[in-house]
Amino acid sequence: MIRFERVTKRYADGTLAVDDLSLECADGEITVLVGTSGCGKTTSLRMINRLVDPTSGTIRVAGKDVTKSDPAELRRTMGYVIQQGGLFPHRTVIDNIAPVPRLLGASRAKARGRAYEMLTLVGLSEPMGKRYPYQLSGGQQQRVGVARALAADPPVLLMDEPFSAVDPVVRSELQQELQRLQAQLHKTIVFVTHDVDEAVKLGDKIAVMQVGGHLVQFDTPERILARPENAFVESFVGTDRGIRWLSFFAAKGLRLHVPATVETTTSAEDARRIAREAGTGWLLALDADRHPLGWLEVATLNGGASIELAGLRSLGHTFKPDDDSLRAALDATVLSPAGVAVAVDDRGVVVGVADHEEVTRAIRAASGRA
Repeated sequence: MIRFERVTKRYADGTLAVDDLSLECADGEITVLVGTSGCGKTTSLRMINRLVDPTSGTIRVAGKDVTKSDPAELRRTMGYVIQQGGLFPHRTVIDNIAPVPRLLGASRAKARGRAYEMLTLVGLSEPMGKRYPYQLSGGQQQRVGVARALAADPPVLLMDEPFSAVDPVVRSELQQELQRLQAQLHKTIVFVTHDVDEAVKLGDKIAVMQVGGHLVQFDTPERILARPENAFVESFVGTDRGIRWLSFFAAKGLRLHVPATVETTTSAEDARRIAREAGTGWLLALDADRHPLGWLEVATLNGGASIELAGLRSLGHTFKPDDDSLRAALDATVLSPAGVAVAVDDRGVVVGVADHEEVTRAIRAASGRA
């Protein structure tokens, strides 16, 4: 456990970076420090491994005051990941990772073996080990940074806005990778970000900090979204916090309905008949394996031996009832031209649909207003 006990950091010029901070980062959990620029979140992180020393108060790791530890020895028990990886440009990927186990006494051969093991762990292939950082994408560099931080198998991992320098798609992939690694390794992670969505997605607990180093609220993501402590937290998490809150409720409870469907070999005349019998203006087009292709608006059908794929409207996206949240189901209904979310299984086969009314019922039930 990492414990801050009334920790304050005031710099020589009088700047108050952290003010009387008290919180506990539980073992095996991700604690996210989030807030606007200048709120003291990075300073708080750096005080854990003594890159910065507190002016007053105590920080304990596993019950021991960090200021009583030798800084070099302390840092060997903690992985540290920063923006853009912080890799040595003149060294290969493997030679960026291997020095960490070498510092702990491993032989050169064992250190390199450990480095390749870590490379595989973060989803990179062994041939990547011979490349230099400039030959990697931003996302790959960040994975190497995580591999290096994990190379000594530290109980604590400190991450200072590690994914902020990459594009949104890569950022999402790296977040998922961190969740996968955490499920496997159960490290005690302190993660700094200014992004609320990232904090909600990754954090077991979130510390919302305000300029001047004040801790405003320390709680689970669900409670911060549902019950912000004050106007600052409410403003910081955004006006769409209710939508974010839905990500904590499973879509598994949705009542799914059997949709009116057609295949691409169905004639326009038969499609209109199917629509009349189902009392709908929209038909879900499937392929021969019952994978969804798109929505067909009955009003646009022209005569023909079969339905034209060019006339299909996009699904928006599908959702998986066993894996996804109510937020994903609601988003699917909003993006669907038919106002209906399409549910699929792990093979992508349609298992049913849910309309706005059903999703709304599930949301009301989840919020205790059924």
